[in-house]
Parts: sequence; C-alpha cells; structure tokens
Amino acid sequence: MKKLLFVLCLMSAVGAVAQEKVNPVIKKGSKFSYTLFTSGQTIPFSALVDSLSPDYVKIAWSIEGMGTGGWVMKKKSLESAVHGYWNQPTPGIDEELAGDASVLIISKSQWASLQQDKKFVYNDLTFTVKAGEQTGFKAGGKTIDAILVEGNGGNTRLWILNNPAFPALLKVEGNGHGVDLELSNIE
Repeated sequence: MKKLLFVLCLMSAVGAVAQEKVNPVIKKGSKFSYTLFTSGQTIPFSALVDSLSPDYVKIAWSIEGMGTGGWVMKKKSLESAVHGYWNQPTPGIDEELAGDASVLIISKSQWASLQQDKKFVYNDLTFTVKAGEQTGFKAGGKTIDAILVEGNGGNTRLWILNNPAFPALLKVEGNGHGVDLELSNIE
C-alpha cells in the first residue's frame, strides 16, 4: 500500500512538472527561430536580439535564401506602436521602423492595455484575450507561457510571450497582411 501511494505521488509530481510553463528571459543574444507562411511558401526565419534597452531594440534577421538584415525600434515604437511591420525585409540593411510600428513584439502601451483591459488594438483590429485557452504555447519541446488573443471577427489570432519586458509574438495566424508565423524555438 505504501509503495502504491509513493508511486501515485511520484506520478503526480512528474505530471505537474511536465505541464509547467516556461517563461524564457529575453536578453541580448536571444534567438527566435520561426517558420514564415506567406504566398503558399514555408520559409525558415530567425531573429536575434542584437541590442536591447528600454529606448532601443535591434533585431537581426536571417531568412534562408534571402540574406540577413536588421530592424531597429526606437523609444516611440517600443512605447506606443499600434501596427506590426509586415513589409518584406531588405537584405544588408538595418531598417529603422516608424514610431507607430513594431516588429515581432507588441508595445508597452499595448501590453498595459492587455493586462488592464484584457484587450488591445493592433493593425487596426481589437484583440481580446481568449478565456479558457491559456494553456501556453509549445515550441522546442517546451510549453512556453503565452497569452492567446483573437481579433474581432475571429479570423486573426496571436500568441504573445507572457513577459512584460519582451512581449514577443510567438505565433500569428490569419494575418491580414498575408504573413503568418510560428515560433519553433527560443535559445
């Protein structure tokens, strides 16, 4: 009987650990590996956090068969952007984003609205937290702590890293700009 109780307790503990969500610390050098889905193509894509401060973020990108480049977001983008940057990247260039745009993250004002009101505006759509579906997001063999939001109309969904310092887009589904993406790993 004691052995049976021990085995049941052990199985319960292992099950709890197996379902635990991870929330990776994002810092300079963190690498996000994605798959892009656009125009019927599936394209491997990586994004490296090259520079990271409260006033400046540079993300270096690499797309197989296209090359490398970077995106620069300054304080205004980080604080109050309301649009995602979905233009085709230009190899060999560090593109500075306009103050109303961010790439692969949501702004601090969007994050604050998400936390306070359970909704925010992104690309002219209002996204609302999908209640009951906060099970995290699986990538790289881990369950990552994520928040799932859905745009009005239900056609667009975003999975966002539950991290106020770096609320990264983990998955974009049904993007009206024709580019979906899905994270496969964070290193």
